[in-house]
Amino acid sequence: MEKLEDIIQAIDFVLKHVHEGIVIADRNGKVIYVNEANERITGLDNKKVLGKQVIDVVPTSSIMDVIYSGKEKLGVNTKVGDKYVYSNIVPIRKDGEVIGGISVFLDMTEVEKLTRELKEAKQKINFLSKQLSGFIGDKDFIVGKNPKMQKVLQISQKAAGVISNVLITGESGTGKEVVARYIHKNSPRKNKPFVAVNCAAIPESLLESELFGYEPGAFTGAHPKGKKGLFERAEGGTIFLDEIGDMPFPLQVKLLRVLQDSEIRPLGGEHKIKLDVRVISATNKSLEVMVEQGSFREDLFYRLNVIHIKLPPLRERKEDISIYVKYLMDKIKHRLDKEIHNITPKALRTLMNYHFPGNIRELENILEKSIVMDEDGIIDVDDLPEFLNLESRQNGIYIDFEHDWPALSDVERTMIEKTLVAFPNKTKAAQVLGISRATLYRKMKELGLD
Repeated sequence: MEKLEDIIQAIDFVLKHVHEGIVIADRNGKVIYVNEANERITGLDNKKVLGKQVIDVVPTSSIMDVIYSGKEKLGVNTKVGDKYVYSNIVPIRKDGEVIGGISVFLDMTEVEKLTRELKEAKQKINFLSKQLSGFIGDKDFIVGKNPKMQKVLQISQKAAGVISNVLITGESGTGKEVVARYIHKNSPRKNKPFVAVNCAAIPESLLESELFGYEPGAFTGAHPKGKKGLFERAEGGTIFLDEIGDMPFPLQVKLLRVLQDSEIRPLGGEHKIKLDVRVISATNKSLEVMVEQGSFREDLFYRLNVIHIKLPPLRERKEDISIYVKYLMDKIKHRLDKEIHNITPKALRTLMNYHFPGNIRELENILEKSIVMDEDGIIDVDDLPEFLNLESRQNGIYIDFEHDWPALSDVERTMIEKTLVAFPNKTKAAQVLGISRATLYRKMKELGLD
């Protein structure tokens, strides 16, 4: 089972930069994480808090109640020393089992200020605590430490709070539908339908009737009772139009009208149906090039591309491959009902040296083959498909880490360069890297990154 410490390490970037105080305890009530804001808010010395039992540090804490019951407690007022804090406490689960608890809290000492801002603070902390809990337990959308993926998460969170159309671009297998579902799941429409449509998988002759539905007798072979379209089934929720670049040109005109008027007319119907549907589309093609070539309508492109999320290929976020491997191995072994304990460092390095043209989907396929072939519960190089080692050596990109370990300065240079590309603002880049702005400038100077 994945340790709670490993989960915390995976989201350390999020926890470290949260303004509110955070305390995390394991299933036995031992404090295993506190952020800097905890010391500022409570006045307690973090060094003296870590490793202690929660009840020994704060006897009135409700964290143990949450861990034992498995039920969240929101809006808890707790006295810590001579101060009062307002806490939201939620259990942390792994595979359905409670493995700890997390408390996110604000300072309540300044009563007058709290009274003015209480409503806003409650909304903010409720959102934050639920989001943190969901991020820890919802492993479908894995962000990792890659700056480009951090930016994807930021834009996705903003997109979840509005109803604007979203266009997700990226190579096949990068997880475009995963991001679309994340946006829907964290939006006010989360309790309404999420309808996914692959525009490339439905024959052109049927796509219009599938999207907009049809009335009885609309065409030869039509169901005598008619049929609801996918747009109508998504009423109140989200429709995800995958492979939007493969939509036939004539149908693009009708989709544009639906987006403009928020209504559809079923095939053979005389009346229009008003709809409230949020549209998220995705493609692995360049719609800009298709617009220039005349194969995609420019006005439709601008309608779809209100919020743009670009997913980087897996080869550009290799520092997070180990995280993806761990998640996918757990997922596959449960599906195949096969016991797999670990992957060797050499096998992991072999995966990291591969360029993955099929991205995460290909990584999952490779791991599934490896798990099927494995006999000792540990994935090693000989369990991996043979082409991985052959291709790495043929292309001259195989690295023997024992003799060719990268220098620290090279690692720093790479991380700083990637962060500055994703976050050109130096203050934001420094926050993402977890260093001060002055330190960032100093390192840029030392590494010749002016």
